[in-house]
Amino acid sequence: MDHIDRASVDLDALFRPERVAVIGASDAEGRPTTLNWRRVAAWAERVGAEAVPVHPRRAVIDGRTAYRSIEDVPGQVDVAIVLIGDVDSVLPGIAAKGVGFVVLFAAGYAETGPDGERRQAELVRSLRAAGVRALGPNTNMNLFEEFRTDLPGRPIALITQSGHQGRPVFQGQELGIRFSHWAPTGNEADLNAAHFVDYFAHEDDTGAIALYLEGFADGTAFRRAARAAARRGVPLVAVKVGRTELGRSWAMSHTGHLAGADDVASAVMRQYGIARVDGLDELLDTAALFARAGDPPHAGVCVYAISGGTSAHMADLLGAAGIDLPELSAETVTALRQWIPDYLRVSNPVDNGGHPVGDWRGRRILETILADPAVGILVVPITGAFPPMSDTLVADLVAVAETTDKPICVVWGSPSGTEDAYRRMLLGSRLPVFRTFGNCVAAIRALADHLDFRERAHELPAVPDPPPALAGPGRQLTGSTPSACWPRTASRSRGTHCARAPTRRPARSTTRAVRSSSRRSSTGWPTSPSTGWSGSGSPTRPRAGPSWPTSSGSSRTCRAASWPASW
Repeated sequence: MDHIDRASVDLDALFRPERVAVIGASDAEGRPTTLNWRRVAAWAERVGAEAVPVHPRRAVIDGRTAYRSIEDVPGQVDVAIVLIGDVDSVLPGIAAKGVGFVVLFAAGYAETGPDGERRQAELVRSLRAAGVRALGPNTNMNLFEEFRTDLPGRPIALITQSGHQGRPVFQGQELGIRFSHWAPTGNEADLNAAHFVDYFAHEDDTGAIALYLEGFADGTAFRRAARAAARRGVPLVAVKVGRTELGRSWAMSHTGHLAGADDVASAVMRQYGIARVDGLDELLDTAALFARAGDPPHAGVCVYAISGGTSAHMADLLGAAGIDLPELSAETVTALRQWIPDYLRVSNPVDNGGHPVGDWRGRRILETILADPAVGILVVPITGAFPPMSDTLVADLVAVAETTDKPICVVWGSPSGTEDAYRRMLLGSRLPVFRTFGNCVAAIRALADHLDFRERAHELPAVPDPPPALAGPGRQLTGSTPSACWPRTASRSRGTHCARAPTRRPARSTTRAVRSSSRRSSTGWPTSPSTGWSGSGSPTRPRAGPSWPTSSGSSRTCRAASWPASW
C-alpha cells in the first residue's frame, strides 16, 4: 500500500468545507470564544465556506443568525468546531447531523492520565460509530490561520502536535516564507500526523512538510505516509521530542503521546528520508530550503564571499559536515581571473576581495560560478552589512536567482536584521535566506541527503499490516510499551528479544554529528537499530533492504524485520 486509506478520510472537506458550524460562538468582547469564532468566520470567507454560529441562548451573533443546536442548522455541515468544554453534551447532535469532521478544542483527556485516557477512548468510539472524524482533542485554532498567497516559492505544510511550538515556524510568513496549511493535531485521538502527511504529500504544490512530533499514534500509518511522501519526492523535516526521559514524560503530560524509544524513531526517520532537526529555527530554515531549492542537479557546493576569512569559516563548516566542495573547472578559474586579482583564491571557495561586488563585475562573477557544471548549490555568506558592497551584492543575487534553477543560499549575518537589503530585497525574493552559518550548513546537509535518498525512494517496500494484537489507533511506534523490544531474528516463534536500546547523546557540533552518523561498531556494521540481533545477543549482518543516506553521504541498509512489531 502506497499510502493510508485516503478514501475513508476526505480531508478536502476539512480544509475546503462548504459549511462550518462553530459551537460556543460568541461576540462578547474580550472572550476567547469570540476571538476563535471570528477567526473561523474570517477563514471560512477566505476559503469560500459559510460559517454558522451555534449558541443555546443567542439568536444573532455578529449580525449572523445563530442556532440553538447544530441540529437546527439548515443543510449539510461539513465541519463542527467545538469551543466549549462540555464536549459530551453536544456529541449526540453532531452525530445526528451527520457532520464529517469535528475539531475539539477542549483539554482534559489522555494528557491527564488514566481517567482522561478512558474519556478519550469513549469519545472516539462514539464519534466513529457515527462516522465522524475528529481533530484533537486538546487542539487549537491554528488550522484557521491566514495563509498568504502573495509569497514566492512552493509552500510548506505544517503539522504540529503542540500548537504553540508551531507558532515560531508559522511566523516564517513574516520572513517571506510561504505556508499552505497548518494541522495542529493535539492528542491525536483520531486523526493523526500520518493522515496529514499523506494528504499534504498528495497536494501538487507542496514544497516540504514540517513536523513537530511528540509521539506516534499509529506507527504503521506513519510509515506508510512517509513512504508515500518519499515516493512522490516531497521532503519531510521533523523535530521529534523524546531524546531523554524528561522529554518523554513531558510529551505524555502535554498531549498524551508516548514518545517511545528514540533510537527507533531516529532509525525510522532515516529509513524514510526524513530530516530530523533539533530546533524550531532549524525546522523553519531546512523546510524553507527544501521548498525553495527546486531540483538542483547535485549537491556540489561553491562558497562565494567578499572576505577570505568568511570563505574559510563557511568552507570549514561545510567540509566538516561532509558536504562536497568541488574545485571549479580550469575554464571557470580563467574566466574569474578577469575580474578577481591573482593573489585571491578562486578555485572554491571564491574570494573576490570585496571591490568587484560594487560594480558590473559582481554579476558576471556570479553568472560564471553558476555556469560551472561542478556547482549544484551556491552559498554566499554576508557576515556584516556594509551598504557600498552588501547592498549591491544582494541586488545581484536576487537578479541572478531569477535566471538559474540552482539554489543560491544566502547567510545574512548582521544581528539587527533591520537593513533594507535584508528586509526588503532578500526576504522579498525566492532566495533561501539564513541568519546563521550553522543553520545554513545543517539545511544543506539535509538537502544533500535528500537528493541522495530520492534516487532510491522507489525501492522502499510496502509497509505490511501489523499483527492483529498490535493493529489499530493508539499503537505507538515502539509497541505497546515504551521499552525497545526487538523481534527475535533467530526464532520469531519464540517471541521478542528485549534489550536496552543503544543510548545516543546529542552531538555538540556538526563535526561530531557527522562522525557519529558514520561510526561503525567493532563488527564493521552500523551501530543502530537497523542491525539485527540474534537470540544469543550477537550482532548479525542485516538482510538486504532499502538503503537510507547518512549525513556523510554514504548509505546503509535497513531490515524491516528489526522493527518492533507495531511498525
